[in-house]
Amino acid sequence: MNIFKKNKVEDRLVGVLNNLTLNRKLLLLYFFCVFFPLLLTDGVILTMIISRERAEFKEELRNTSTNVAADFIASVKTASDISNNLYVDRSIYTFLETKFEDNSDFYSQYYDYFENNGISSLYYLPNLSSFLFVADNNTMTSGGNVYTLDSVKDTNWYKDFIASDTKTKLVFYFMGDGESGANQTKTKQLKLVRWLDYHKGTNMKKLLVINLDYPMLMSNFSSKKYGMLAYICDGDKIVITTDGQTNIYSPYSSINDADRRKSAYTSTFEYMGKTYTVMLFPQNSNVVSNALKNHALIIVLLLTLNILLPLLLVRLINKSFTSRLWQLDKVFESGNDNVALVTVNNVEGTDEIAHLMNSYNDLVMRNRNLIKTIYDDKLVYQETEIEKQQAELLAMRMQINPHFLFNCLENLRMHSVIKGEKETAAMIERLAALERDVVEWNQDVIPLHKEMDFIKNYLKLQQYRYGERFSFSINVSEDVKDASIPKLTLATFVENACVHGAEKKTRDVVIMISAKASGDRLILEVEDTGAGMDSASAERLQKRMNECTFADLKKNKHIGILNACLRTKLIAGDDVDFIFESEEKIGTYIKITMPLKDFDLQQHEGGEA
Repeated sequence: MNIFKKNKVEDRLVGVLNNLTLNRKLLLLYFFCVFFPLLLTDGVILTMIISRERAEFKEELRNTSTNVAADFIASVKTASDISNNLYVDRSIYTFLETKFEDNSDFYSQYYDYFENNGISSLYYLPNLSSFLFVADNNTMTSGGNVYTLDSVKDTNWYKDFIASDTKTKLVFYFMGDGESGANQTKTKQLKLVRWLDYHKGTNMKKLLVINLDYPMLMSNFSSKKYGMLAYICDGDKIVITTDGQTNIYSPYSSINDADRRKSAYTSTFEYMGKTYTVMLFPQNSNVVSNALKNHALIIVLLLTLNILLPLLLVRLINKSFTSRLWQLDKVFESGNDNVALVTVNNVEGTDEIAHLMNSYNDLVMRNRNLIKTIYDDKLVYQETEIEKQQAELLAMRMQINPHFLFNCLENLRMHSVIKGEKETAAMIERLAALERDVVEWNQDVIPLHKEMDFIKNYLKLQQYRYGERFSFSINVSEDVKDASIPKLTLATFVENACVHGAEKKTRDVVIMISAKASGDRLILEVEDTGAGMDSASAERLQKRMNECTFADLKKNKHIGILNACLRTKLIAGDDVDFIFESEEKIGTYIKITMPLKDFDLQQHEGGEA
């Protein structure tokens, strides 16, 4: 029973596979037997690479945090060492506890002490700004390096130091207006403040205050090559940054929730009894993208060996096997559209598919021999039809010559009757040019500029006939002057505008001719302000222009226009569109749209008329 069910499942799967192309079967085999197993294996390797990259990144952050803390401690070490030396210097205690008789006594001993013990030379040490000594001694005068306790007890730094309840502290604060011991400008300040209580002389309170050069400290940190942004925070207050953008004239910024979320690593360190926080902000904390970038060579190698090479092998098998079957299938399909079957060219190999192709080629050759007689008969019939069309085309040409010649001679007659023979020479000269173009018919297709020269001569002759009430304009774009059109087609439309437009109207008549390009199309336009015709007749004529055949030329009406339309279609194909619009007593508009290209003149050569 189980074997029966198994066979049914296999039959169903085989049925599904039978409906798939060989190319898809090979791809299915590749994906399930090669791609997915290798993708799982490469995924494990990539996970290991990312885990290793994450551990290295975390170690880098830890080391950077340690370096930031060490650099901070080193930057204030000079101040710390000096404070240790001054802390045990008995002479400072003696000076600060002295009861001075008056200001003169104080200034005398002040200058003797500070000029002789070398304290003034300490100003030149790195990152140090100034030194202050504070004592609860009201006999002193606040100024220079010495201040009374009463003069500083309202300052921010003193309040901060007292509130910390420590003997030594680094005080980061923003100095307010009017504070003693500094200038009046509001700036960020850093002070090392320490109780002087090493020598037990009296109970007088004494303080050592070392002002550090905060801008210099910030500049030194900004020059450090940590490779990432670092904050040193005193609680929620950012006291040191490495971005180089800190403004010392504004209060300290505070850490917000957004900063905490962006921080990639946070650590703490102890210094002078105070806990400081280090926050790091790498430029790129995406471990995955960093892993892909740092191990791009290994990843590309894995993809090449495990995925691309097997895929290339499948492609080669497909090219050897399925592509030849597709080639055979295409030649079978080509038999639906051709008279004779197409053979398979360049049969490669000696396997079963190559044998099948050779057998097919033998079948094609036998088939061609069988249909050769029928095909040859049809070819003879087609050649006969072509000769018939060429004869009809020649007849169409012969109709054009007397048509134009008659109109020109009529112009000469009318001119002689009305004005005599003054300008006969000029008219004969133009007539000769026209007759030469008509008679010397060596090609059906000519450049547009030659057609325009013929039209210009023709319209000049018409001006002799109609006088000042007749005018014309010709506008041809430079990019279409060499475009190919059938000879005397556009001239036929211009002639129609003169005969049926200007002749039937007593008022002024203007004929406007233009040629331009629109993409890969040639646009020819002829417009006149002549007599025109009713809209119904115009619509019927437009339909005949677009659908005309040789049979239409047997009718007398509009034979010249239909002749031009049909010749244009014979040369340019069916990709020609005619628009004919007219309104009685207003005028007529003709638009011809055809391909903009140079037709093969050799294919349309004609004999002399």
